[in-house]
Amino acid sequence: MSVESCEVVAGLRLLAEGPVATVYAGQWGGAEVAVKVFGEGFDRETTASFDRERKALDSLRAERAILPADGVIALPDGRSGVRMELCRGSLAGLLGSGKVLAVRDALAVGWTVAAALAAAHQVGVVHGGVTPHNVLYRQSGELTLADFGVALRRRFPRDPMHTVEYAAPESLREDTLSVTSDLYGLGAVVFAALTGAPPFPRRTGQQPGERILQVLRDPVPPLDVPGIPPGLSEVVGRLLAKDPADRPQDAVVVAELFERMYRSEAGHNDVEAEFDDFAGTAQAAPPPPPSALPSEPVRAQGGRTLVRTFGGPERSRGDKAQRPGRRPAVLAGLGAAIAALTVVPVITTLNGSTDQGAAPAAATAGTSADTSTVPSSPQPSSPAEPDVNLVLAPPNDQGTQVQLTWSAGADLDFAVVVAGERLTTTVLMAGRQHTKAVPVDPARKYCFQIRGTDGTHIYSGDPVPIRGAHCNL
Repeated sequence: MSVESCEVVAGLRLLAEGPVATVYAGQWGGAEVAVKVFGEGFDRETTASFDRERKALDSLRAERAILPADGVIALPDGRSGVRMELCRGSLAGLLGSGKVLAVRDALAVGWTVAAALAAAHQVGVVHGGVTPHNVLYRQSGELTLADFGVALRRRFPRDPMHTVEYAAPESLREDTLSVTSDLYGLGAVVFAALTGAPPFPRRTGQQPGERILQVLRDPVPPLDVPGIPPGLSEVVGRLLAKDPADRPQDAVVVAELFERMYRSEAGHNDVEAEFDDFAGTAQAAPPPPPSALPSEPVRAQGGRTLVRTFGGPERSRGDKAQRPGRRPAVLAGLGAAIAALTVVPVITTLNGSTDQGAAPAAATAGTSADTSTVPSSPQPSSPAEPDVNLVLAPPNDQGTQVQLTWSAGADLDFAVVVAGERLTTTVLMAGRQHTKAVPVDPARKYCFQIRGTDGTHIYSGDPVPIRGAHCNL
């Protein structure tokens, strides 16, 4: 496995700090990347195990539901890191802002995560820690699951209390990381997406031991969510079963259920799912032909019933594997608003030239890039748009980069529009941060604009120039 030096990834800047690693953003090969840096270097055993997991996942590059690790970084102080694609944000960020997902959005999360787990499990890779923190959305808006593998989790063990709400009972008791513990994590993530909180949230004054006992012993609370499709509460409940033998044994089956419910929710048709016995082996028998409705349960080898479904024909697993890019691309509502942030304005500089960047193809149905007519700002979904007082402070021009700082009177997701002299206008996602370092050419003029969204409206601040540029929206 080749190891890159930290000099290869330029302009590292802090994004987030976690219990065992710190995440930075930087430039590598002309693209923005994320680098997850651990507190120590990888030893030989960890390197070998991680390399095996990476090679297995490399065979799944076409599966967009999986965010793979692209490289290993060696820092001068002896620490090691993992380089990967830089994403816009996480499900944890959305839930942490107080948002509760619509039923269809939660089904999109379930479908994507289950599909990612199904593909990884089939090449022998267990995720080991499914939580809302590693359910991400890409710059394109596509949902994806990151941080696969047990090699780094074994080398850098986390405090079990950090994600106790999403850990399977057997993981807390025996440190077991398995296919079924992954599916427990999936159930907990979907539960949180639907309700805004995990199945066993922390209570004020609760001691660590009490929290663990909740997961080990307490029954899973019912999914009391209006409008959920028939069978969804049963699916989540079985995923969260205390005994691993009572959970699904195959993520493919679960992904198909979530897909069917997602498509039914989109078309407002009823779909039911009935579970009988998930204790069969992980390899399920092929489903019925697509032309026939399943009048009999799908059975695992050995005769145990896996799942019986109603309301649509079965599709073959081969069909699933051949169309990895057709899952929901972005969370509806907030995701559509975030995608609209990438529509770029026309900015004119002192030399009179006009650079118009093509808006990236939005990941929502019915939206496409139009390079012939780029609107000055997206149309808000409601005329009652509040004033959020979005203001970009005078940029701090440092020659090869510009430090931007802005303020807003509301809790928003932000994007930075960067227009340079004789350069294509680009949009950089900034999440919920209020500052961003932007690499620039020291010989060119630039204009910057901050945009933000609360999931309903798109807000645009006034563009701010440097080096004598003239900004005209």
